[in-house]
Amino acid sequence: MHLSIAFGIRIQCRWRSRRNGIRIQIQSSSEGEAPFNSPSFKSPVFEVHTIDENVIRFKFDDSSNTRYKVPMKLNLPTNKVTIDTAYEIEITDKQNFAFQIKRKSNGKVIWNTDVGGLTLLDQFLQISTALPSRNIYGFGENLHYSFRHDLNYQTWPMFSRDQAPFWQKKTNLYGVHPFYTCVEDDGNAHGVLLLNSNAQDYSLTPLPMLTYRTIGGILDFYVFMGPTPENVVQKYTEVIGRPFMPPYWALGFQLCRYGYKDIDDLKGAVSRTKQYGIPHDVQYADIDHMEEEKVFTIDNVKFKGLNDTFTELRNGGMRTMIILDPCFITTEKNYEPYDELKKVNGAVMWASGGGRADNRDTDGAMLGYVWPNGKVVFPDFFKNETKELWKKLIVKHRKELIVDGMWIDMNEPANFGTNELKPFNWPKNNTDYWSLKCDTSKYDDPPYRTMAAYVYDTDKKKGRLSDKTLCMVGRQGDDNNMMHYNTHSLFGWSQSEPTLQGMREATGDRSMVLSRSTFPGSGKYAGHWLGDNESIWPGLHTSIIGMLEFGLFGIPYIGADICGFFGNSTAELCKRWMQLGAFYPFSRNHNGIGFTNQDPGAFGKDVAMASKEALETRYWFLPYLYTLFHNAHVHGNTVARPLHHEFPKDNITLGIDTQFMWGKSFLISPILFENQENLTYYLPAGRWYNFYSGNVTNGPIHETIKIKPDSKIPVHVRGGSILPMQEAARNTTYSRKNPMILLVVLDKFDTDGGMAEGELFWDDGISTDTYENGKFLLMKFKASGNILSMDIAAGSPNEGENLILNTVMINGVKREVKTVKLLDTFQNIETFSNENVNMLSIRNLSLPLNQSFRIMWQDTTDEEQSRLDCYPERLGGFDLVTEAKCRQRSCVYNKTDSNAPDCYFKTNQGYYQYGGIDNHSSGFNVSLQWRGEEPFFDLIENLLFSVEFRGENVVRFKFSDANTSRYEVPVHMDLPGMNGNNRKYEVKITSTDPFHFQIIRKSSGTVL
Repeated sequence: MHLSIAFGIRIQCRWRSRRNGIRIQIQSSSEGEAPFNSPSFKSPVFEVHTIDENVIRFKFDDSSNTRYKVPMKLNLPTNKVTIDTAYEIEITDKQNFAFQIKRKSNGKVIWNTDVGGLTLLDQFLQISTALPSRNIYGFGENLHYSFRHDLNYQTWPMFSRDQAPFWQKKTNLYGVHPFYTCVEDDGNAHGVLLLNSNAQDYSLTPLPMLTYRTIGGILDFYVFMGPTPENVVQKYTEVIGRPFMPPYWALGFQLCRYGYKDIDDLKGAVSRTKQYGIPHDVQYADIDHMEEEKVFTIDNVKFKGLNDTFTELRNGGMRTMIILDPCFITTEKNYEPYDELKKVNGAVMWASGGGRADNRDTDGAMLGYVWPNGKVVFPDFFKNETKELWKKLIVKHRKELIVDGMWIDMNEPANFGTNELKPFNWPKNNTDYWSLKCDTSKYDDPPYRTMAAYVYDTDKKKGRLSDKTLCMVGRQGDDNNMMHYNTHSLFGWSQSEPTLQGMREATGDRSMVLSRSTFPGSGKYAGHWLGDNESIWPGLHTSIIGMLEFGLFGIPYIGADICGFFGNSTAELCKRWMQLGAFYPFSRNHNGIGFTNQDPGAFGKDVAMASKEALETRYWFLPYLYTLFHNAHVHGNTVARPLHHEFPKDNITLGIDTQFMWGKSFLISPILFENQENLTYYLPAGRWYNFYSGNVTNGPIHETIKIKPDSKIPVHVRGGSILPMQEAARNTTYSRKNPMILLVVLDKFDTDGGMAEGELFWDDGISTDTYENGKFLLMKFKASGNILSMDIAAGSPNEGENLILNTVMINGVKREVKTVKLLDTFQNIETFSNENVNMLSIRNLSLPLNQSFRIMWQDTTDEEQSRLDCYPERLGGFDLVTEAKCRQRSCVYNKTDSNAPDCYFKTNQGYYQYGGIDNHSSGFNVSLQWRGEEPFFDLIENLLFSVEFRGENVVRFKFSDANTSRYEVPVHMDLPGMNGNNRKYEVKITSTDPFHFQIIRKSSGTVL
């Protein structure tokens, strides 16, 4: 469709500056014709709000009519006056209203409506912008075949729908995310959110240009200026809400299927996984565990003893989850969820008097049909009493069936057979067919249907918005004043928060929720899986794209059904998918009813061992992954990350979607194709350490390796990184008890000043709001040159009380290491080796990680380090030391390959104490006399060692000639008075012959 540029909006005279923004009254142009039979905005208004330095909001509304707005509370600053912004806005055309947003730093235009097409009608709102580059990412939820968008005249719908990927091209899937990011040509980045929940399309063209079309609400845009891609997501999640912090166990491997025949079938899958030693943290039960698919029930015939089984699994360190669908059957007597919902009129309703009689419950609720054998109603989570009831039902059910997390499905919401003769699962022996029918209306059949409907057109009928869901005229909210036409795509979002609250109340722990339908802000309460995919090879690649997109959307807890949901997987497909899925942030193997088993033990030893190996690698790095989720929760970072987020100025990374990173330090390059013989992957600039082989490659470079049936997928650690690790175990209950390991990969050799940094966030893994309540420990690691240090950055040392560092592995050590020391105590560490190329391994440390430490490695021995230079003139580079010159000074000559002095004082040279210690109220004196040969002329044979206690924090000591007065610096020192009370230090004589002493900090015992 092409709209004349003459049709649009022009400025009226009213232009009002506002605090932190402007407000402009505009009007529809008299030229051209409206494209649809829908009335124009009566009094359109354009508003600009400066949110902060890096966020600008602009919107188009109708000042004469109250239009629907998304009922989401955003985290926006209040009463903040922003002067110095990263952007500026300019009205470029008053006749055909157009404006631009520019980046101040370089004048780059990032939003430009000069292309025309602005339309503001009641049920058709459109706006277009020229794009500053072709590097566009995001929008969803759709099945995209590339992460960077194809701009060749592509249109996509956004409207939450029970639509499995792969079944039909260019469809809208389960959630709605009108958010994209753009990497500009110079590497700067920005993001744009359209906060609108009505059915909508987005179109991309080669100009490049972007067009939005929606059929309700207002055009409410937020622009996030970055300037880096990661900054964009951080700022976006700051506004919509930071992602929830998953419990530690939720990062372990999870197993599920729809179609366990009975409790023994479920146990068999668990047993096969255990038989091969495959890590396994979470076991699910799908709707088949319910009595006739009714939520909050248990089938006590096929799944008799399910609670005992779950309890047994939990006693072994595992966790359990079940599924809930948002529909209550109406035809069962004494079915508590329905009875209680009806008492509070808590369902999605028809308007008063609306709906056909057989589509309406006795209280006016809209009827539908899903999994139970009977008509159902749908809880309305915009009603406060419904949310409270939902939480109450969860708490009660958890007392009957012990579960740790909740999986909410079918919450688009899904309804089977809408506008058809009957649902697909209607009982075969019941010929009294029925389905929900939606009468023709301007809401169920709007003037512009959007691609969400017309993509389903056939030669027999036209698609409707209500297909596979509820009628758009349905009513929601406490006063039933919200129309489903507006709120449809918010259903899953509105369900997620009370579900999480209910689970936290039921368990007393952090818990977790997994939701099929999502919207901006859902990540605060839930994770997501990529829906009912298929057991086909293209699913591996598209799962990476979907995972990366949901990272942009602020939902980092994301993954796909490993090995596929629909269809029978093959052994090779499942093996490669298990290897890839081991690195999804959310790692779950799940398949559908009627298909062959695909749990990792079902295919035999080959697949099981590959799965075990990949998952054990995942478990090794869970402390790092958990820290990434902490940073997502607190700072809004992505977890699974596209390469261009770390290398935005590397044009090669802008198109990569077959590799991905965990954070900034861990690169995964999976095998994605059947019978693949070669794998080519890209390593950007820097040093890259191959975790499996130990080889180091310097990028940027494309590497190609041979692929064999037993090949692992390459994983690389980026130079400059320190990653915390723990040995894998059966599940995270046990792996968390293992000692910690640090993998240090220097960005260059230690002899060249190589550096690395990292961190570890630690808490009990299950309690709610540990960061907010200070019940955590954050450790920062740094390697510089030849010293590795750890410092407590935040939190309470008590939270790391049982956390022990046992091993450090440092890659990039070019020195031939002879000694390793703990600098805090000068203690030698004897258990180390650097036999492997450039790798130093330090073992058996037993260092508590709730205390700071410093470890130094050197290419000198203790004896070499203790040498006192007898010929310092050599350091000038011209007076070279020889054995003869050395012996002239009565010193020892012993040449070494290290930087230690070859000429040094004898250990028995020096002074010894003669006589006792002369103590006085503010210190003491000791007489010393020279012993041994004289290295230089005019030796002072008799010294006086004096110590003065100058208050609590200052001690003075000096050596003076006992017989002759010597020159002292004539500068007055304003020292504290001399006293010896409450000193924070101790001066201790440790040897009288030769004379040695120490100054010790009393509080820690550290020798200063």
